[in-house]
Amino acid sequence: MKQLKNRLGIIQNYEIDLEITDNPFDFVISDLFKMATRINKKRRFLFVSTVLGKHLAVRPQVPILTGTLLAMMYHQKLTGEEIDLLPAVVQALKQHENAPTVLQQVEGKGIELPEETLFIGFAETATALGHAVFNAFQSNATYIHTTREQLPDIESFVTFEEEHSHATSHRVYSEQPEKLLQAKRIVLVDDEITTGNTVVNIVETLRKKFPFVKHYSVLSILDWRSEQQQAVFKQLENEWDLTIDFISIMGGQFTSVGEPTLSSKQVEATTQEAGEMTLLSVKESIEQKHYRSIAENGVENKAPYMLATGRFMLTAEQHAEQKNTIKSIAEQLKKLRTDGPALVIGTGEFMYVPMQLATYLGEDVYVQSTTRSPIYCAEEPGYTITEKIAFESPENNGVENYLYNIQSHPYSELFLVVERIADKDVVARVVQALQSVSNAKIYVICMHEVEGERCAQ
Repeated sequence: MKQLKNRLGIIQNYEIDLEITDNPFDFVISDLFKMATRINKKRRFLFVSTVLGKHLAVRPQVPILTGTLLAMMYHQKLTGEEIDLLPAVVQALKQHENAPTVLQQVEGKGIELPEETLFIGFAETATALGHAVFNAFQSNATYIHTTREQLPDIESFVTFEEEHSHATSHRVYSEQPEKLLQAKRIVLVDDEITTGNTVVNIVETLRKKFPFVKHYSVLSILDWRSEQQQAVFKQLENEWDLTIDFISIMGGQFTSVGEPTLSSKQVEATTQEAGEMTLLSVKESIEQKHYRSIAENGVENKAPYMLATGRFMLTAEQHAEQKNTIKSIAEQLKKLRTDGPALVIGTGEFMYVPMQLATYLGEDVYVQSTTRSPIYCAEEPGYTITEKIAFESPENNGVENYLYNIQSHPYSELFLVVERIADKDVVARVVQALQSVSNAKIYVICMHEVEGERCAQ
């Protein structure tokens, strides 16, 4: 049954009409997202998630439980079996206070999959969400995420396009494509499906690589496809001789109303000069992948990647092993905590490992990530993004990144967790940008050993 339309104000007279047609757990809209304006002529609005831990800070258990809910919904659709803890997960996503307890409960009861399933998370925003879905399964699960990065020493397994994005090319790299090809089912995970065009592009690419896979599922927090766009997938299912199931926490249709008038003057702190900092370089036995990446400004980054991210593929068994390493690192970082609130900051596509670390750091801990998504910032009553800092990406030099709404929270510690550092001066400028909006003690945690720097253990 269709619900009445909701008209949400975005900014000024710019609004959006929502008709929610699918909301099986009766979430309030603000439980899942708020609205903001994108600095992007292709698409002027943005659904800013309140559960992803990307643009807005959240308790670290919340995005992991969001993936868990999608995993449970997928498993129930696949097997018809109800999962006892699903209502507790829903309640934790609505209230948040009991999220740590519920996460412990669900991670103690991993879900079994009947056959080999490949989970693919979409960069950059859904790398952690895809990982969180995968995290819920204890067998027959493999995870990999797409990336915007360019690795010259390894051939991409697949490449596809995301048409409305500010960074369009997705690549998938794997050292073991034969392991990926064992999949009997493929599950695609994105935070939001708007038109479905990205899904069409990747399924069209994947079905050539996986001719024997006949079952695809698309998991998302939000699904805004129109009835016409939904019909396209029914046609493609017949044309391609496969099934494509869509599972979302909330679905419906929307129409934007009006046009925003964006000022060139925004509430923004930027920095050009390097500030002082201390790097805490990890010497734990982290399993690493040694590949170069070439940043968009041509700078080469030779620092190793982590196996634990799933960028090159991660099995359920490997994931369980990597968790122990992450927990060990977190125990050392926990000694740096005080009684005040702390924020753990991931960088770009590197979201899930910082999120994991944050879950082990005690109470009053939050997580969010830098992003290349340019959101308009304004000090207007009720507007979602009120302040931001801008800086060069510490891993993909030459790309401008942002952090939003740091100043509005009185953090005692900020933990900036970086997977790989190409240029310490770039990281120092990120630190100075953080210092411009926060009085918190700032720790930079590098997930590989940096010569001459103090270690995090």
